[in-house]
Amino acid sequence: MHDTGEHDWLKQGSTSSGEVRKTYDNWAASYDKTLESWNYRAPTHAAGLLRAAMPARSVLLDVGCGTGLTGLALRAAGFAGPIDGIDLSPASLRESGKQGVYRTLTAMDLQTLPLPINDDAYDALICVGVLTYIPDSEGVLREFARLVGSGGRVLITQRDDLFLERGYSALFGDLADVVGDITVTDPLPYLPDNPDFGTEINVIYAMMTIS
Repeated sequence: MHDTGEHDWLKQGSTSSGEVRKTYDNWAASYDKTLESWNYRAPTHAAGLLRAAMPARSVLLDVGCGTGLTGLALRAAGFAGPIDGIDLSPASLRESGKQGVYRTLTAMDLQTLPLPINDDAYDALICVGVLTYIPDSEGVLREFARLVGSGGRVLITQRDDLFLERGYSALFGDLADVVGDITVTDPLPYLPDNPDFGTEINVIYAMMTIS
């Protein structure tokens, strides 16, 4: 039996940091179980793509780490180096701390830039299921590029409808001063057992090599 009403706001999304924080704080304790019931695949697929491009001992930043599903997927994919996590939701960070995969966990808001992180601090960055809530696509991607050293990777996901609506294809061209190669997948299943997503809304993975 699937949850058809409580989280139907996901399809519409929100760009209010306060609203998103409150929602995920309230959802944190049951989040993993709910996502499992929706057949959520993105963390595993994203982690596999990143592992194929980066050494096992890479130092990683998990942006929007939530309850730690992506951190667990990174470990399962073979990453053995330090992973730091940042997220808007303190309650989600408390849940992610129980996973035992992160070196540090810090509350940060992607709509308050720059983030308090040094330039070139990481070998790679992964951001799964987060950019729905961030209206300044170029600003946040430039910030991601700042945090990763030359030759490192930034792996992001975006819903296919918002990828088109927010002009990501043109945006990638605008990032040519900080990003080299960009690999973009076809739309793939995202939340196939969520009745509001199903086969209607899929997910695109984009991996950028930092110049």
